[in-house]
Amino acid sequence: MARNYGGGQMTNEKIKQITVLSGKGGTGKTTMAAVLAQLSSPISLMADCDVDAPNLHLLLNPENTSSERFLSGKLAIKDSEMCTNCGECFKVCRFDAISTEFEIDPIRCEGCGACAWICPTKAITMEIQPSGTIYEAQTRFGPMVHASLDIGAENSGKLVSEVIQKSHMIAKQLKKKVIIVDGSPGIGCPVIAALTNAELVIIVVEPTMTAVHDMKRAIELIQFFKLHPAVIINKATINEEQRININDFCRDEGIPIVGEVSYNLDIYKAMVNGETVLEHGISELEEPLNEIWTNIHDLLQLKEKE
Repeated sequence: MARNYGGGQMTNEKIKQITVLSGKGGTGKTTMAAVLAQLSSPISLMADCDVDAPNLHLLLNPENTSSERFLSGKLAIKDSEMCTNCGECFKVCRFDAISTEFEIDPIRCEGCGACAWICPTKAITMEIQPSGTIYEAQTRFGPMVHASLDIGAENSGKLVSEVIQKSHMIAKQLKKKVIIVDGSPGIGCPVIAALTNAELVIIVVEPTMTAVHDMKRAIELIQFFKLHPAVIINKATINEEQRININDFCRDEGIPIVGEVSYNLDIYKAMVNGETVLEHGISELEEPLNEIWTNIHDLLQLKEKE
């Protein structure tokens, strides 16, 4: 049976944010984040910050309690009555967003504002546009904040920042002690935004050459921001040579490995059923997964004493 840690386990009043990342997609990042959400309940709140391709909801099945539109980025809007068809906007647009009939294509428009600046009659204005939705929700493991970016929309990093901010606000209101953040793969802007306020950053890596390379890039990013990385090796049994490489690298860099999870086909059955690995009852993974949370918990406790 999966263990959890009650409210008395962490005595420091500061909310501990654990951000779960991966250098590349497909390593099992969200699978591990869902397990951590289960093991840290009822003292935790979940936040899905992979807003470009969110999927934590597939495992946690949240029931949304509220939503709000996220406004970010500007779009050129033309007032046809004020337009004299002088063509100045067409000349300065570098994104082919303005046709020869001087109509603005909202898909191509990058919001740079050059057309509005050059327009002699001020027929073009730049208007802030909705680009995503933020949700507050409840799951069987506790509260969750998640979001989705509109199709073709930009500024996912800003949306992630909003999710992080709202998560901390709600966690404080509900007196939660831990926030489990499921971040994006890679090292781009949404990942950087998901690092904000992180007390500990967990990198989920699989023992493959590509994943190890991308893990190292992610660690460089985390250390650049003077944050504390730790590693989970998922699918640890698929490549012994690369598993050893990961262990050697982490030992040399002083990066803790909080646990290893062997490859098991039943994990995919759990995902299809919308269950965590522990809920699905994969007995051979129960002990290593509980050990991972124990090690993470200990790392956070050690940091309290610094």
